[in-house]
Amino acid sequence: MRRPTGPAGRAVAACVAAAAVLTGCGVRGTDVVEAGGPATIAVPPSPGQRMLLLYFLDADDRPTPVARVLPAGDPTEPDTRPVSGAKALAALFEGPHGSEIAAGLHTELPRFRGDLQAQVSDEGVTVHVPMAARTLTPAAVRQIVCTASFGEGGGTAPVTIWGDDGGLPPARCQ
Repeated sequence: MRRPTGPAGRAVAACVAAAAVLTGCGVRGTDVVEAGGPATIAVPPSPGQRMLLLYFLDADDRPTPVARVLPAGDPTEPDTRPVSGAKALAALFEGPHGSEIAAGLHTELPRFRGDLQAQVSDEGVTVHVPMAARTLTPAAVRQIVCTASFGEGGGTAPVTIWGDDGGLPPARCQ
């Protein structure tokens, strides 16, 4: 049998070569391979500024970090100290700002302005809220846990939430 030559032969050869390339030459697809948690990056503030890291919820109720810049010379805390966990929690309970809402973030925490406490110990971070802790939704608990864990415990500390009705079991940000 004779091989086709000329323009028709070259067209057939090009189609065969393209088909081989497009089929992946025998490379098979794989399932998703879990390789650990999400990547983290440092978001350094500009000189003279400090940041709060708050966790609001995305459309799927997953905790999403939001970095808020505090103005230089904040009168409530000297610039030489880190931002307290209580201050971050107070900002969390105030809810997302306009740009955060526009980005699709929301909260399941009740709006509250008052005394919140966060204490660090060898066992982790303990947060005291002046409300019933057991009435908080799981998503609201994740918001508090992640904000307190990153604000006071470097992101790895277990967080226990205590309220007027007692405490919740320690939890980690996930």
